[in-house]
Amino acid sequence: MVDVYAELERSLAAGEKTALARIIRQSGSAPRTVGTKMLIHTDGSLVGTIGGGLLEHDVVQKAHAVMASGEPAVVHFQLSGNEVAASEMLCGGIVDVYIEPFSPETITARDVFLAVRALTARRLCGRLITVICDGSENGGRLLIAGDGTVTGALTGPAAAIRCDPARWTPVRKPCLAALEEGREKPLVFIEPIEAEAVLYLFGAGHISTFVAPLAQQVGFRVCVIDDRDEFANAERFPAADEILVCPFTEAFRRIRITPSAFVAIITRGHIHDRDALQAALQTRPAYIGMIGSRRKRDMIYRSLTDAGVPQERLAQVHSPIGISIGAQSPEEIAVSIVAELIRVRNLTLETEATPEPQR
Repeated sequence: MVDVYAELERSLAAGEKTALARIIRQSGSAPRTVGTKMLIHTDGSLVGTIGGGLLEHDVVQKAHAVMASGEPAVVHFQLSGNEVAASEMLCGGIVDVYIEPFSPETITARDVFLAVRALTARRLCGRLITVICDGSENGGRLLIAGDGTVTGALTGPAAAIRCDPARWTPVRKPCLAALEEGREKPLVFIEPIEAEAVLYLFGAGHISTFVAPLAQQVGFRVCVIDDRDEFANAERFPAADEILVCPFTEAFRRIRITPSAFVAIITRGHIHDRDALQAALQTRPAYIGMIGSRRKRDMIYRSLTDAGVPQERLAQVHSPIGISIGAQSPEEIAVSIVAELIRVRNLTLETEATPEPQR
């Protein structure tokens, strides 16, 4: 999955003009959700997608006009009737897309997106606040890191707003907020900047060779772990971001398990599965899954219960791993596993409350 902000920063560093399109409001049936981003280059090439079809076509056309004028724009789409038939918005819907032009001269913007890239590379979180301006000078943006560090500046009607990090409550979903300061009550778009979800894949066997590239394609960083270098290597796992050759339990001293981490245990034997699971249960990732039959799972669970692992922790493990789709082949099993990873990742975002920004 492409990191649009990282691509934007690279384009600015290369001296290229570009436009960033973001869905800032959506209701009804739309192909993508609020916060979805797409980068449009002057040569017409795209990075990312906001849903395809007529909506995306019109946004691309407007983006070229925005790049020519240098003024951002909010584009309102309400598709129905023939427009719906010509698009991917099968039931119609309302979408507002904010399109911003960028050029190498926008130094402050480049600093912000460079800071975003550095933040996610360190697997840290923050908030990106963008002032929404329609047909006028860009209103600027702020990146507030989790430690309170602020990068960027607000301009125009929002320039007088305090940059105190404490005023911006963390959010888990992108949202619009009308600030109650100033005569014009500036509208801002607030996005969570989160560490990439990392999949720690314990076991470098046949199934893992299909899980790794599929997980990488849907936005996970992938770390493959095995104690056999003839299995855990770049030739077998070209899509992996990292490969560790070490005993499974030792790996937990070499990796950093965060709330955005996913642990999939697919080793070559019950003993390795048990040891990896016991170590994983001492951490708090977003997901722990273990391959195997229910009989094997129950046997390992009894062993861990005897070792003092609480039943409530074992109940949080996804085992047998993957969504039940009747998978038989390694390729099908990989699909079921990655589908479960996606479901857990998305449900985590949907079920956590999104507090209102402090005004």
